Amino acid sequence: MSRKIAIKLFGGENPERVLAKRIKLFILLGIVFIAISKLLYLRGLVPFPNFELIIVTLVVIGSFSLYTGGNKFWRGVTRYFGIIALVSVFLIDIGFWGLRKIYIFTWSGFIICWLLGMRNKLSMFDKFKKLLWRTTITAAIAILVFDIYTASGWALVSGTGLAAVFLAQIPFTLYHFCSLIFIPPLVWLGKTMVKVKVPTQVAVPVGGRVRAGERIR
Repeated sequence: MSRKIAIKLFGGENPERVLAKRIKLFILLGIVFIAISKLLYLRGLVPFPNFELIIVTLVVIGSFSLYTGGNKFWRGVTRYFGIIALVSVFLIDIGFWGLRKIYIFTWSGFIICWLLGMRNKLSMFDKFKKLLWRTTITAAIAILVFDIYTASGWALVSGTGLAAVFLAQIPFTLYHFCSLIFIPPLVWLGKTMVKVKVPTQVAVPVGGRVRAGERIR
């Protein structure tokens, strides 16, 4: 069973279809990471406040131009990934705490982070260092924008002074920046999943031949 699954995901068809399958899997993993991150955070199973995978995942996957084949459904999933992925966050938040005014700012703040990532339009075939640098900078900006935006929202809904809220937010933003540690493995995962073997024609001398299993040097 595991062998059949591996063949479906990593080989057995033309390279274009294999690539599309792997990118679909990458997108699905992103949705799972976001949901699990929210659950762990609400359960208190994180080392410190604001240590999460949601923003970095939205930025990394949003930064890539993703090819999922000609299927209209998957084109829609790719185009609206941020909204689809955040549905789990909405449901989990409501399930744990009910509907709260601050969610207007946190949920829309996550959408803003995803849109910031989409501005990059990076190719997953670019060099790892370039992808890492661009996504890390974008994620750092997204975290800062998110924290300022949600802090302003909290001041508005709670009636607390804006200066006091921003002052109290500083340590939480510093903790939040620690989430950038997840950027390298996410970018590495994306790069790894697009490594597809492509058959190429090899020139062989007249009268020569290549035996099965022999490598051309």
